[in-house]
Amino acid sequence: MKKEIALTIGGSDPSTGAGIQADLKSFSLLGTYGTAVITCLTAQNTKKVYSIFPVPINVIQKQIDCIFEEFNVNSVKTGMLFNGEIIDCVLENIARYKLKPIVDPIMISTSGNSLIQKDYIKTLKNKLLPKTYILTANLIEAEKLSGIKISTKIDIKKACEKIHSLGPKYILIKGGHFKGVDAIDMLFDGKIFKEFSLPKLKVKNIHGTGCSLSALITGFIAKKFSPFEAIQKSKLILWGMIKKSYNFSGYSNILDFSYQMIPPNFKNESEFYIWFELKNTIEKSLLILPKFFIPEVGINFGYSSKNPKSINDICAINGRIISSDNKPKICGKIEFGASKHIASIILAANSFDNSIRSSMNIRYSDEIINFCKKPNLVLGTFSRENEPKNAKSSMDWGTKQAISDKNRIPNLIFDKGSIGKEPMIRILGKNPTDVYNKLMILSKNFNKIR
Repeated sequence: MKKEIALTIGGSDPSTGAGIQADLKSFSLLGTYGTAVITCLTAQNTKKVYSIFPVPINVIQKQIDCIFEEFNVNSVKTGMLFNGEIIDCVLENIARYKLKPIVDPIMISTSGNSLIQKDYIKTLKNKLLPKTYILTANLIEAEKLSGIKISTKIDIKKACEKIHSLGPKYILIKGGHFKGVDAIDMLFDGKIFKEFSLPKLKVKNIHGTGCSLSALITGFIAKKFSPFEAIQKSKLILWGMIKKSYNFSGYSNILDFSYQMIPPNFKNESEFYIWFELKNTIEKSLLILPKFFIPEVGINFGYSSKNPKSINDICAINGRIISSDNKPKICGKIEFGASKHIASIILAANSFDNSIRSSMNIRYSDEIINFCKKPNLVLGTFSRENEPKNAKSSMDWGTKQAISDKNRIPNLIFDKGSIGKEPMIRILGKNPTDVYNKLMILSKNFNKIR
């Protein structure tokens, strides 16, 4: 099988939260094969950079030669280049191998230590930027490269235009340090500005976010995504890794690279929030879901956008939650338009009450139904034997029938099946958390008697 290959050229971080180690983890997360050339050895952790040892130029060159002797590199990023001499070496190879680099102009570490020598900025501006495909700069780096003090969104746009005049095809200025409730990144291609906005997370310091973002972009570019798609997906993934970050020492947080969060394409940012909330809730559900609750056909879980009109407005599992090694396991991606079954239930319930936007199915049993009576959960039911031949779908008809009979939205709707149709319970809720809370009530009652 053909594998996309990405190359990172930068400094080594023994804490692995930044530098080439973080880049390689980012490549691996995307399923891209990662290669690396070390420009500097550093002694650092999330607290401080203690020392920097630039690798001799001839050794950097030999590393590059070894990579291109064997690998057909699809994309390359540069990180910590430290001084003009290293930049010159990288430039020679960019020209030789006809590379279009994604450049992360690293200048200062998260801990506030300088990672460059005096000739770095001048050489970067005059030599590397004219050969750059995508530049990913934070506000401090953008100020140094543009000479513009950035305090407003207008300043960001001016800085983009100034830096673009130095040669990069695309400029991405990251707004994580910008004041406001949202982290707004600005992309400029010389003609059009595009904003990428997500809410800021309450995490004070994160180690290696710049390295990881540029590496994720590089991985997606290797996979033939456009710059816009690569940046959009990378920002969403990074946001998830920040949200799940952890701390070992009381200093900066470390990104959670094990958090699998490769999103599908979204029409808008609201779709991302729907997908993200559903994904998080599914992962929580796997921790409390009794094996007994998983039906033979598996479990699906869905969440719709506001005022859904069709299956394309409902995010669900393109597959099912199944039992594997006596544990629940999700098989398939979470995406919009994935499940006609769960979409029909949500659309039908939403047509009675537009606050009902989420549902999941679990195994039917008399025991589970009896559990529902203790916390006073409202039950609805229908019989498949009464389904009209001209019904649009069983789930559409059955859900509407149960709601009409009850004259309200039940917490759960069940049927006892028929020939070739497994009996089933569907949990309804306003959102995935609402559904999860009802699942947890059932799970706790079930575990008490088992």
